Amino acid sequence: MNENQINKTLLTEEGYERLSKKVEKIQGKVQQNREDMSRTAKNGDLSENAGFMAAKESYKSHLNSLNELRDVLNEARVIGEDDIENERVGFGNSVTVKDLEQDAEYTYRIVGKYEARMEHGEISVKSPVAQGLMDKESGDVAEIDTPGGKTKYKILEIDK
Repeated sequence: MNENQINKTLLTEEGYERLSKKVEKIQGKVQQNREDMSRTAKNGDLSENAGFMAAKESYKSHLNSLNELRDVLNEARVIGEDDIENERVGFGNSVTVKDLEQDAEYTYRIVGKYEARMEHGEISVKSPVAQGLMDKESGDVAEIDTPGGKTKYKILEIDK
């Protein structure tokens, strides 16, 4: 993958679908906030109407999130499984590594920053671990600066 593609917002097909569903959910919240503002506006002076002010703040927050996610989806380059190679570590790959100091194995999937979910083993392409693994092959050892210090990972397997 060339540098121009890395600098664009990249999403896997699954990430694109997940973010699209999140947009729909936030749209519902924005609509609910509008209804709450309309309903509470009927309660008199808006400058002292706590219900209205809370609905307005929630509306602004949800609207900002909605606009950001819409921009991400509109500008994103979606990478499908057919676009992913598995000879070298790259965007969209699942990579099984062995931490050589702790003798532990981990599997990470390298995804876009807007779809990263560490609890699911999905790490951002911009993260130090992903950056340290990029372009490596099975059997290579990558020495990566992590928050816990330098870590050596041996790449055991690269998958789509």
